Amino acid sequence: MAPKIISKQELKILLVYPNLPLMLVPPLSIAIFTSVLKKSGYQVDLFDTTSYVPPEVNSSPQNRTIYLQARDFNDEDDLGVSIKTDLIGDYVKKVKEYKPNLIIYSVVEDPFPKALDMIRSVENLDFKFTTLVGGVLPTADPRYVLSHKEINLISKGEGEKTILDVAEAVRLKKSLKNIKGTFFKDEDGEIHQAPPQALVDINEIQPDYSLFDDKRFYRPMGGRIFKTIPVETYRGCPYKCTFCNSPMHNTHVKDDGVAVSFLRRKTIQNVRKEIVELIRLYNPEFLYFVDDSFLARPGKEIHEFCDMYEEFKIPFWFNTRPENCKPEFLKRLNEVGSYRISFGIECGNESFRNKVLLRKPTNEDIIRSFKDIADSGIAFSVNLIIGFPGETRELVLETVDLVREIKGYDTLTVSIFTPYRGTVLREVAIKNGWLDPNHITIHTTSSSVLSMPKPYLSSEDIDGLMRVLPLYVYFPKDEWEFIQRAEINDDEGNKILTHYSEIYKNNFLKEYQETEKTFIPLSGTGCKSNPKDQYTFIEKPLKNNKNFSSKKKILSDFEIKMLTIN
Repeated sequence: MAPKIISKQELKILLVYPNLPLMLVPPLSIAIFTSVLKKSGYQVDLFDTTSYVPPEVNSSPQNRTIYLQARDFNDEDDLGVSIKTDLIGDYVKKVKEYKPNLIIYSVVEDPFPKALDMIRSVENLDFKFTTLVGGVLPTADPRYVLSHKEINLISKGEGEKTILDVAEAVRLKKSLKNIKGTFFKDEDGEIHQAPPQALVDINEIQPDYSLFDDKRFYRPMGGRIFKTIPVETYRGCPYKCTFCNSPMHNTHVKDDGVAVSFLRRKTIQNVRKEIVELIRLYNPEFLYFVDDSFLARPGKEIHEFCDMYEEFKIPFWFNTRPENCKPEFLKRLNEVGSYRISFGIECGNESFRNKVLLRKPTNEDIIRSFKDIADSGIAFSVNLIIGFPGETRELVLETVDLVREIKGYDTLTVSIFTPYRGTVLREVAIKNGWLDPNHITIHTTSSSVLSMPKPYLSSEDIDGLMRVLPLYVYFPKDEWEFIQRAEINDDEGNKILTHYSEIYKNNFLKEYQETEKTFIPLSGTGCKSNPKDQYTFIEKPLKNNKNFSSKKKILSDFEIKMLTIN
């Protein structure tokens, strides 16, 4: 007897989003998949792990507040999040009750171990279903993902077309082998690559966030809580930063013969249409443009966007690069509601930034750009990364020196270099023996996983710098010997850290991004310079160990060769 073919309306698909605990704003990918599958007539449901917090959680959003990179907030009181703990129990219950024909997991690298636990928890249930794993990690390293016995089918690259093809194969009881855009294992465990999918037309897709709990839309921004909706205006990135996995998409589509570039932009008319629909359905208070670099587009299009957005004037955030910020763009963006911008500097040493990270602007260019940005009146944050392969303490302090030249920023966001699959610097770390090739990352505020010899930073060194880096930027250099002592996580170090942190929060972070900041005179304050300060330290600062040199380092040919992939 031939297997029973069911209608599209009968086919049940469960979307699973194994997220890091409390990472905010619903993912665009799940909203797009929901839209695509619903429009094709399938039943669709969602299991989102974001609100599940295990006892040993190391939460990136909360770490940001600990490390003085964001204002304090409470997930339950401020965001209304109901914290859950029984992830596996609830997931098994969901699968048993829903009885999906197809389960689609969308995973990045950090929560992949969690995804594996979830897959294992339902693999022996008393009904059959197909499992498809897609997302950034399977795209970056499909063979690694398929090396796990629980996984037999993955989607590489964009998933909009692939999930429809897989769903139809499941519905029609057809073979899952050689579906475009997939890698699959045969009966003998051998891995095969099917032909690639063509790129989608992103103008044709309207995201559907209806499966998400309403509480998932609330997030802190600049000291306030907003109902926030993500919006994509273009897909891909024109840059080649070696610490980021976005450039891999350009490489993949070229190597697969799919396209010259992965980069595509929506028309401004379609962006408007999408915003109108999002307002109608969700009534957002804030829009979160998720593009890799929002202003990396023709100037005419930036003005066209601003003219279009004038009718909404809903506050919005975006990420971009300082060199793309011309005063005339910033003026218009401010007029139409730009509430906050994030900028990546990453490293303050020009030689390292140019040769290793492949970011071209000079320090002088960066400082000049930020003068225009500060003059615009738009609040902004500056993003830094520490713990790069081959990075020393001296290089980190050059980053501090550069940021001290930048005026007007609201917060510093500091991340520890995370060697994600698909990044060039991960391969650099492996090449030098500083990283286990099988290692799975955690997230950008967890301890460094690189094992580098001196003079390069150890994981302990990086943890210490992570604790205090905004303090080095804010306080005068004659306070640095005390701040250095706070890098050590012991009773005395923690007392010093608490002392300086309270001054920083009260003087600089304050309650809202609009609140005027108080700056410290160059002669110093806090511990030894303020006569009203009665705090005394148990120990002397680490005068014999301090290294506060501002000498600019130029990488040697040997270092460049060591820290690049030829």
